[in-house]
Amino acid sequence: MKYNLITLAIIAASSPALAVDFGLANANTDGVNTSQWQCKRCSPATANHGQLELGAGYADIDDAHAQNALGSDDSGAVASMSGQARVANDSGWRLKATAHDLGLEHGDFDARLSKDDRYRLTVNYRQLAQVDSDQAVSQYHYGNDQLTPAAQAYPTTLGIKREQIGVGLSANPPLAGLPVTTYLDYRTEDKTGHQRSSVVTPSPVNLAKRVDSTTDTFAAGAQLQGQQWLAALDYQGSVYRNHLDEIYHQTFGSLLAMDPDNESHQITLSGNLLSSLGQFDGRISSGRLIQDDQLVNAAQSPIQNWDGQIDTLDASGRYTTVVGDALKLQASGKYSDRDNQSSVFEFAQYDYNAVTGLVSENVLLDHRSSDAKLAAQYRVAKGYRFDAEYRYDRDERSHSDREVTEQHGIGAGFKVTALDHWRIEFDAGFSQRDGSRYQANSVTSTEQNELMRKYYLADRNRLETRLTLRHQPTSALSMDLSLQYASDDYTDTEIGLTDAKDYGYQLNASYLVQRHLSVYGFAGQQWIDANQSGSQAGGLADWTAQIEDRFVTLGAGFEWSGLMQDSLTLGGDYLFANSDSDASNSGAASTGFDDYYSYSHSVGLFARYLLSPRSHLKLDYRYERYYDTDYADVAVDAVNGLTTLGDLNHNYNAHQLMLTYSISL
Repeated sequence: MKYNLITLAIIAASSPALAVDFGLANANTDGVNTSQWQCKRCSPATANHGQLELGAGYADIDDAHAQNALGSDDSGAVASMSGQARVANDSGWRLKATAHDLGLEHGDFDARLSKDDRYRLTVNYRQLAQVDSDQAVSQYHYGNDQLTPAAQAYPTTLGIKREQIGVGLSANPPLAGLPVTTYLDYRTEDKTGHQRSSVVTPSPVNLAKRVDSTTDTFAAGAQLQGQQWLAALDYQGSVYRNHLDEIYHQTFGSLLAMDPDNESHQITLSGNLLSSLGQFDGRISSGRLIQDDQLVNAAQSPIQNWDGQIDTLDASGRYTTVVGDALKLQASGKYSDRDNQSSVFEFAQYDYNAVTGLVSENVLLDHRSSDAKLAAQYRVAKGYRFDAEYRYDRDERSHSDREVTEQHGIGAGFKVTALDHWRIEFDAGFSQRDGSRYQANSVTSTEQNELMRKYYLADRNRLETRLTLRHQPTSALSMDLSLQYASDDYTDTEIGLTDAKDYGYQLNASYLVQRHLSVYGFAGQQWIDANQSGSQAGGLADWTAQIEDRFVTLGAGFEWSGLMQDSLTLGGDYLFANSDSDASNSGAASTGFDDYYSYSHSVGLFARYLLSPRSHLKLDYRYERYYDTDYADVAVDAVNGLTTLGDLNHNYNAHQLMLTYSISL
């Protein structure tokens, strides 16, 4: 499976810090007088206004993958509509509507109608599209659940399109003088397209599997609030329906079953209590996951219905108190139980040449987890704060190589805000995981090396730290630097992942050069190194492998206004993202493997000209240069006995030019 490493790099560069944070919800505002607060720049509630933007342009695209960045997947004319509107009257009715990029492959619309802030109706629509490749070719026609060899390979597009429609109602009627909030939400999502898959016929065949499903989600709840307490009851449910059954071959029968229909339901009771001794938050949920779809008619399995059912129970609680003027303490805990109540069947056991006469039952896998945390926050002096925490986690998995794992962790950090123009935060943590006796068994694997340790079950020592510096020497200049480092050491693993390191930095700067000109820039890098060992003979380690992942993100932009007697504004943005994954194996004939490599250059330029105080024209130019290469992608017939979807690597330039007219209503 190919991952979008550029996306992973951007996400990883913005990962949260390790600091203990009690959150804004815990702030004590009882002594704050808000009666004199006002917003002098806010528009009157009865003011009706809006803005409409109509855009038209042209795109030059030779690879549909560019749709992910530009919103259009083919060359030619493009059009879009965006806007917003607010309508209100003296009787308390308010309508707020927003639209963004309607007409492109990813657009959305949202409308909210409310009455006196007590009743609200919400309607929204959203379209999402993600293209993997339009260069795929298939040696098989696939239609009406039938897989038929084709006379010649035919092209197909790999990608998923989602359309979501939602509607919601909420009301806040008083009950016995207490504020009550009730809501009812419904959303349906249709997902269509094609994605990569593979079957055996009996040789391996990669194909573009159809996707056609609908997911309906429901939510309803009520919340009652007193002066120092709050109670809420919520329900959440979903129903998934797959409109496809299986992939069937006239000669080889059922080759692949599609995702089965399923549904889930959950009821949650939560509450909050505030007293002179502190604040308590609690939550308990009970749910059920159901899978009762018919199974495909496979000759190897006489089962027609699985009758799958998992009962869930989740509970959490948190207590926060303040001791004196400087110390805040918090204790919290969570519990989660997944009880598998599915059907159990007997299956005949086959040897290499004959039936043994023995039977075996499928096992039901249960999972139970719990954790507890103690945290303290101490204000040493004004602008100096020290944080500390201890955490305990326990997981129990039935029929696992290791049925119990336990982890203990400690963390500490400090924050300095007293220095002029500086903000300093430092956090560090250490955790250690061990557990019950580790032993492979016949349920989990009959051919597993007894020295192998699965990374999520193995003993592990983890060290992680983060340093954040923020400097603002003037009101016009701001700079942020974040450094992070994490190390995992699997101390008792001989076969499997033995160690890993993850480290990097993120630098951001913004500068207001003068009243009409501002610039910004950022840069970040991340390195992930992992080592693992294996055994080709099934005993002691006789080969090692090293995996090195590298990520780079760079960006800059500007906005220059006030030109041509305050009528013209110019702006631009640039983003560079690069990811590189390299692996080597001492046991392979060639120790080095071809790597996975990708990069992207994205440029956006705009010019906005004010036609009148209520309207303007905007010219946008967007460009993307994208390249990736994955050694796992090969031509259809490059490997004997293997049928692929072809070389799916990307190498393209894409352009888009849009002219937008905007008017304030």
